[in-house]
Amino acid sequence: MVLLHGMASTHRWFDLVAELLHGRRVVRWDQRGHGLSTIPAGRHSVEDLARDAAAVLDAAGLHRCVVAGHSLGAAVGLRLAADRPDLVGALCCVDGGLYDPQTLFGRSWWDAQPVMRLDRRIAPTEAMLAAWAHGVNLPGAAVPALLANYQPDSVDPRRVRLRLPAEHEGPLAHSLWSQRPADLLARVDVPVTAVLARTSDPAAAAVRRRALRHTLDSAGRTVTERWVDGGHDLPLERPHQVAGAVTDLADRAVGVRVST
Repeated sequence: MVLLHGMASTHRWFDLVAELLHGRRVVRWDQRGHGLSTIPAGRHSVEDLARDAAAVLDAAGLHRCVVAGHSLGAAVGLRLAADRPDLVGALCCVDGGLYDPQTLFGRSWWDAQPVMRLDRRIAPTEAMLAAWAHGVNLPGAAVPALLANYQPDSVDPRRVRLRLPAEHEGPLAHSLWSQRPADLLARVDVPVTAVLARTSDPAAAAVRRRALRHTLDSAGRTVTERWVDGGHDLPLERPHQVAGAVTDLADRAVGVRVST
């Protein structure tokens, strides 16, 4: 099982999920520019991250994996499944990847950019982050995964800052907004499960459903939908539901090909 983290996080975002995947071989890493991975020169895109994933799996000799990605990681997993079908036996998109980004965030990059690049460039303390996690009802065991997104601030070592540099986040976010998930999904012929956050905001929930329906209708595909009460950070908020969805998908996907 390959677990791909989202924007500005690290492989540890799936810590709580990985603990529940008993008896499964789990592979995960910090994607380029994130965590402890290097930051290659130039602009970064979803396609770059998918090529990185293919290189990792090729080097490890792994094929027909169950790939689960959260947010940006789901978009990476979708592109990987479309471009390298030999590597992906099933795909689980956790609150990302399948939403049409222009329906979800805005038809122009001018409109989408402020939504996709929320101002996270403050330098909080670890205590502030722990208090935030408690305030949004994350389990205490999720705090180390949250803190792993940060490193000591170079100006004030009492504070921390995101490991992903701001100058790399912008191009990566634009690449995510530019991706057309319907075109990619139409090329994927393995089982796909979507684990989706059922937000308590009716307006936001309606937009999410429209963004998903746009992709599925345009691709002429159906996927297994699992709507879970919670916010965007489901691997931390609802690890049992995410792990259950991935395990069920793996069990269902053995020897299965899907016609489109």
